Amino acid sequence: MALWLPDWSTDRRRRRDRRDADPRPLTLVARDRQRTIVARCCPRAAQAGVRTGMPLAQARALFAVGGLRAEPHDPGGDRAALERLAVWAHRFAPIVAVDDTEAGHAEPDGLLFDISGCARTWGGEQNGMDRITAALAALGFRVRAAIAPAYAAARAVARFGPDRTSILAPAGVHTAIAPLPVAALGLPVATVRRLAEVGIHHIGELLEIPRRTIPARFGDELLCRLDQAMGAGIETIDRTRPQIPFVVERVFDGPTDRTEAIELTVRGLLDELTEWLRRAGRGARRVEIELKRSDLPPETLSAVLGRPSRDPRHLWGLVRSGLERAHLGFGVEGVRVRVPATGPIHHQQSSYAGPAGDTGCPAGHTCDELFDTLRNRLGDRHVRRPVLRASHLPERAFVLSGAQAEPLGMVDDGPIDRPTLLLDRPEPARVIALTPDGPVHRVAWRGRESVVVGCAGPERIAGEWWRSNAVASTRDYFVVDLDDGRRLWLARSVERGTWFVHGVWA
Repeated sequence: MALWLPDWSTDRRRRRDRRDADPRPLTLVARDRQRTIVARCCPRAAQAGVRTGMPLAQARALFAVGGLRAEPHDPGGDRAALERLAVWAHRFAPIVAVDDTEAGHAEPDGLLFDISGCARTWGGEQNGMDRITAALAALGFRVRAAIAPAYAAARAVARFGPDRTSILAPAGVHTAIAPLPVAALGLPVATVRRLAEVGIHHIGELLEIPRRTIPARFGDELLCRLDQAMGAGIETIDRTRPQIPFVVERVFDGPTDRTEAIELTVRGLLDELTEWLRRAGRGARRVEIELKRSDLPPETLSAVLGRPSRDPRHLWGLVRSGLERAHLGFGVEGVRVRVPATGPIHHQQSSYAGPAGDTGCPAGHTCDELFDTLRNRLGDRHVRRPVLRASHLPERAFVLSGAQAEPLGMVDDGPIDRPTLLLDRPEPARVIALTPDGPVHRVAWRGRESVVVGCAGPERIAGEWWRSNAVASTRDYFVVDLDDGRRLWLARSVERGTWFVHGVWA
C-alpha cells in the first residue's frame, strides 16, 4: 500500500500553526543564489497561478497587498516530521517506510505500507484504507492512497491515478498503470525526457516496445522499474523503526522520605537503564528522574550530557546533587528514570594489557565528564567550551560556545605549528632584525631583552578582506627560540611595521 501526501510541506506548516488563524494562502520560500523563489505552495496559491520555482515577488503580484503568506522552507524538518508520521502509522500496519524512491522529487512526501495479512484484522482492505486516510485527514493532511500487489504499482497509481483511493487486483495492474505517464515509474528526469523525444509518454506505450531494445537505449534502470511495477521485479523498503523508550520505574509499598532509600533506588534504576542502553548500542544525552510525591505534583530532575554516555557512575554523579536538594514533601511513592534523548556509541577498546597505570580509556572522556558535572551544577550559561571556527586568523579560529557545542578537537593542518598559549591581547615588543623579513636577532618583551638562538618564518597571514567590518591587517609571523629557553610567536604588522608577541609555547 502507498500513501501520497501531495501538499505535505504546506499542510504540515498549517497544522503546526493551526492556532494562528491566518486565512491567507501559504507559500514556502527558499534562496536560489540572489533570488527568493517559491519552493512549495498550498492548493489555494496554486489555483491562483503560483508555481514552484517562481520568484516570490512575482507570486505576491498575483495577490492583493498582504494577501500571500511566505514562510521559510525547511526540508530537514519535513523529512523528520514524515519519519515521525511513519512511526505514528505503525498502529495500522507492522511495517511502514518513508517513500524515498521518487527519483524526480528531491524530498520525500509519501509512505509505503506492507499490509500482508492485515486485511482480516481491518475487516477488508477497503475498510483499512478508509481508516488510514480518515485518520490522516483528521490530522489536517490531504491524502491519496492505493493498494496493489507491488510497491511500485501502488506508488504509481496513488500519485498519478484518476481516483483518490484505488485497490488493484493482480490481474488489473496492467490495465491500471498503462494510461499513466512514464514519470509514474519514479524514473530520473533525464530518462523521462529521452522517452518523450521518441514519442513515449505513457507506460502502455513503453510496454509495447520489445524488452531487448530498452537497456541499450535507456539503461537497465528503466527495465528494472518497469518489472517492479508489473510485479516481476523485487523491491524492498527500508522500514522506519520506532525508537524504544528508555524508561524504568519502581513503585514503593508506601510513601517514604528516607533519602538513602530513594538514592539507592535511583542508582539501581540507573544500572538497569545503562544495561539496556548498552544492549542497544546507545548512550544517554539527557536523563530525567521523576519523583512521584504523595501530597505534591511530581518533581522532575534532569541532567544534560555533552556526549552520549552509559556509565552509571557518571550519570549518578550528575543527578546526585539534584536529589539532595529535592523537596520530598510527605514522602515519595515511586521513582521513574527516563532517557528522552540518546546518541550512538561506537564500539572501542576500553582497556588493554599495557604499561602499569595505563587503562586505555579514550582521550577526552574524563574532560567530558568534568564538563557535564560543571554544566549541570552551575548552569549552561556559566560554562563555555572552545569550538573551532573556519578562519585563518588566530584570534578568530575558535569561539567560546554554550553547553550543546562540540568540544575543540584536533585539526590536521599538516606541518603548521601553533603556540600552546594564545594571548588575549597581543603585547608590543621591540625587535632587532636585519631586514623586515627576518631573521630576528634580539627581542625585548615584558621588560626583558633576550638573544634569539633560533628563528623560523615568516608565515604571512592576511586579513579577512571579504568581511564588511574587517580591518586591513596583514601580518608576518615568526617562531623564535630565545637564549633563556622560551619560544615566542612574534608577528609584524606589514602596514604599520610594528612588532608584537601573539603566543607562547609551554
